[in-house]
Amino acid sequence: MATPTGPIIAPPGQYTHCVDRKDYRDVPGLFDEGIPTMIEFILCEYLLGGKLVCLAGGADRCAIGVVASVEQVGAGKSGFDAIDNDFSFNVLLAPYTPRDFHVYGPPAAGHNVVEPHQVRDDVAAHSPQGFLLLDAPSPTSLPAPVDQSGAPGPPLGSAQPQGTATWPNDGYGVLWKLEGGDVVDAHQIEGNNLHKLYDTPVNDDWPALPGGGDYVALPVIHCECEGSRICFVCQAMKPFLEAMQGKIPGTDFSPSAACHAVAKWLPWPLNKLVKAVCSFVEDIVAIPIAIALAPAAAAAFATAWETAQAFDDLFVTGPVAKQIHVGDVVIVSGRWAWDAGHSGHTELHPVKTIQKLQTPPFVIPPEVRPPALDYDPRKPLTAGTVDDIIEAHDRWCHLVSEAPPPPDPRHPDGLTPPQLGALTPGQITVHGEQQKPENTWAIHPLIDGCAPAHDPDPIR
Repeated sequence: MATPTGPIIAPPGQYTHCVDRKDYRDVPGLFDEGIPTMIEFILCEYLLGGKLVCLAGGADRCAIGVVASVEQVGAGKSGFDAIDNDFSFNVLLAPYTPRDFHVYGPPAAGHNVVEPHQVRDDVAAHSPQGFLLLDAPSPTSLPAPVDQSGAPGPPLGSAQPQGTATWPNDGYGVLWKLEGGDVVDAHQIEGNNLHKLYDTPVNDDWPALPGGGDYVALPVIHCECEGSRICFVCQAMKPFLEAMQGKIPGTDFSPSAACHAVAKWLPWPLNKLVKAVCSFVEDIVAIPIAIALAPAAAAAFATAWETAQAFDDLFVTGPVAKQIHVGDVVIVSGRWAWDAGHSGHTELHPVKTIQKLQTPPFVIPPEVRPPALDYDPRKPLTAGTVDDIIEAHDRWCHLVSEAPPPPDPRHPDGLTPPQLGALTPGQITVHGEQQKPENTWAIHPLIDGCAPAHDPDPIR
């Protein structure tokens, strides 16, 4: 009997892009760019995708597993960090469930958390979906994540001690509690990079480890449903930031940009000196413009900040967040990327579809967890089990990919022209079938359905 599924949830927020690893740019320092240019880069480029490196050329990947934790909008964020108002959840990849990880206890002497990188490496090696936790094969290595590079540099940032971090891809995890021979939800809502779930915090740069027992970090694929706040704030602040740079309206030309372009052709260290002078001059010129524009800029910033959250609560992340819970078994698709923020990890960002399997919490269906087998993450699965899981994964993910997005209630024809233009061939076929009169019933085919039209019989 096939496993029943729920409707496909299609988070509408898709505001970011990703970049090729060779095109990645770190946040510039104070001597590399003027402050208005730096702020515009952070708001309108870095946070909107410049920090996301494409792992499949910008293509989507699909994951099946159990939701191990949910990170609500704003969880663990304060001040300017709250500009990132994505809703996130973390998926433990099938065939594993949290209880399978009791075999890792107890932790080594002197620790109350099992060393997480070995656990991640086991799942990456033994789950048929484990490749999602690792970097994609490439002749070019990933860039240094922010914790390693310290960007943008003093006085705004500095590199952290490495500790046990496996830069550039430290991975992501969620702490669950080892209790007897079981693993139970410790209600550690926020996930984190793996070394931050094991190492002692440096200068309070991340939350302290919990006490009161022993823990294991479940290695997960981080899934982000995008909110609109960064995009709204970028659009609101961009005209003011361009005015402070002296940009000619409708162009990307500014005196500072021209100055930096010249500096690139100069030999070291003259190029560094000229860039610093260019940045200093931009900052001096920007001061009186910033003062004059401050009231209007502050009002625009505050309006965009609050409007975006109200919009997201109603239409974007709010409806999605109400449907995702710890223990849900889900099929998730989204763009596979590596996030340079913090210590680096892979993720699905943005999430494009979520389908919940209608099973009891934490119960993975037999198609991707064949019964009566040992699911010790430290041990390889049999070849037959791997083949069965891959076959079910590919079949289910392919069917999910054929489903068109839900109709836009604001559009009389359901899907908008941009949505129709983005449909894949498989989605076009399904959408065409959905539009046939015999398939548009709402209650039951016998109540408000109709028979398919057919040509009349020929006259004899």
